[in-house]
Amino acid sequence: MKKVSLLALVAAFCLAACSNVGDTYVINNVVESGSQKEKSYSIKVANLALEYVDWRVYDEKAAGKVATYCQLPLGFKSGNKDLPYIPISKNLLDCFFIKGLFDVSKVKSDTKQVTMTNTITKATAVIDLLHRKIVFDNYDAFFQLKPDSVYADIAGIGANIDWLKMTSYGSIAGKPLTVYWGGSPNIEIVIWRLKDECALAFPLQTFCDIFCAPFLSTLYYNGTYLYNNLDNDQVAEEYYSAAPTGKRSKLLADFCYDELCFNLDLNYGLKAIHGIDNFKNFDEFFELVGIRDALKSEDSLTFSNAIKDVCEFYFADGHSIYDRNSWRLGKDVKVPGTKEAVFDKTYDENLKKYPYTARNQKYDDGPTVPTDKRKPVPCYEVSADGKTAIVRFDIFTNINSNKTALIAQRESLDDAKMDLYAGDKVAENDVVTAAMISAVNEKIKANANIKNVVLDLSCNGGGSCRAAAFVLSWMLGECTFDLSNPVTGAKWTAKYRADVDFDGDYDARDTIKDKKLFCLISPVSFSCGSMVPAMLKASGSATILGVASSGGTSCVQSSSAADGTAFNFSSKTVMSVSKNGSTYNIDQGIEPHYYINKPENFYDIETIAAMVKSINEGKL
Repeated sequence: MKKVSLLALVAAFCLAACSNVGDTYVINNVVESGSQKEKSYSIKVANLALEYVDWRVYDEKAAGKVATYCQLPLGFKSGNKDLPYIPISKNLLDCFFIKGLFDVSKVKSDTKQVTMTNTITKATAVIDLLHRKIVFDNYDAFFQLKPDSVYADIAGIGANIDWLKMTSYGSIAGKPLTVYWGGSPNIEIVIWRLKDECALAFPLQTFCDIFCAPFLSTLYYNGTYLYNNLDNDQVAEEYYSAAPTGKRSKLLADFCYDELCFNLDLNYGLKAIHGIDNFKNFDEFFELVGIRDALKSEDSLTFSNAIKDVCEFYFADGHSIYDRNSWRLGKDVKVPGTKEAVFDKTYDENLKKYPYTARNQKYDDGPTVPTDKRKPVPCYEVSADGKTAIVRFDIFTNINSNKTALIAQRESLDDAKMDLYAGDKVAENDVVTAAMISAVNEKIKANANIKNVVLDLSCNGGGSCRAAAFVLSWMLGECTFDLSNPVTGAKWTAKYRADVDFDGDYDARDTIKDKKLFCLISPVSFSCGSMVPAMLKASGSATILGVASSGGTSCVQSSSAADGTAFNFSSKTVMSVSKNGSTYNIDQGIEPHYYINKPENFYDIETIAAMVKSINEGKL
């Protein structure tokens, strides 16, 4: 176990003064009305009580148990354990991010500005305590982890993936970003004085919302330990070991509200689409829609119901959901919200219409058959004339396996096991997309009669971008991912190729781009299940069939409130498509080239094959 020391601060860097200029995007603006003069504040110097807190993570090497990764320094104001502060030191940043990625200028008790520098890109974040703002000269480059202008490895292939590679990359820098916290009266970023040393200290939640959010991550503190996300059941179980209180102090409730507004002002990516950018900020939005008081409530359940409404009623984008209760509320308390989740209702209706009724009626005895007795839905079918193949799966699954492991899995896939990949018997942990597609590729390559391939994503609710890149590369030979940040205007483009047959060569054996390509979509097609057909459509190499998809192509932001409530929302990392140099948002879904108006026709292979034949012959 390692201890990250507060006292190990780095040597001073040259401080850069930045101002709020016309081409700067401003979050939570508190510039005085009608003037370019910024409001000044007193700089807070605090003597915080230092505690080293275990950062607990799920560790497969530790017999698959939750273990302490390191100890992190937290500071607390006298008599207050509700609002931990975390110091910004090089040692701490080395623990959170890649070692050596960030430098921090030296802090003294009279410091007015602190500069953080990305050592790879030289992009800076100037933390101006006098005006309570952070100025990023290039926000996106500041959080860049890799050299050579690769801000985002969109498919997340990492260093250990030997069956998918990035072939090219390009980016357009965004405009500077100024983030004010002065409009949030309960958020204080202070100079922490400890003996003869000083450090800049952020409230833990503010640190997460600024510095962890770009990596789609957050931290949780339950009064005893720190946790990084709660997506592991064992981690979540330990997080809830703290005794629930049901109530929140007024101090915590007020801070929690200001912090929530700050978080969403900075990080929610779909403000423009939802018309929220018509409001001054989220505080004004919450006040005008009538939920401000509920979000400021000292009652944990009242707050939780309100944040569930924010995610699932007011945002209603499918990715924004209430995830887990705060430890203060307790894991078993039901949080129904006070309003109907619009997206969920519509999506559930379409689930009944497409997979649960139309598809099950085709391959089984209808929706009344118990789940554990239903027959598998075919993953791969060929039409009677042998010319059209349909490839069907309901989730893009991901695994960090090397080629040896994937080859072994592919070889173990007989038809029966492959068919577990669609329908109610999806076995996500048994079959991963890459192995399944590799097996299908072998079947298609071995059958010279197949002229058309239909990718059926009509019941696909999304999943892994890496798996999506693999499938797109298989179909197109090389796939293009376009990414944009609607806050800064930055854009990135990355191209990928897949070694589909796992032989070490990226060649014609890895693609079916010589076939006539089609993709079947429905309103159930969501997230990657909508993004893949959007990219196929944008490529001009595939024909889209069915009914408009449901969108959902922003990366999911795992986030939290300061009281420990967990929720997700659509981040400002947005998948797009490019055409003629312009970038188009695809979050609202795509329209097919050819409509199919009866759900039952989606799952009759001869009907689909006849439609494909008519399209190829120019009869439709």
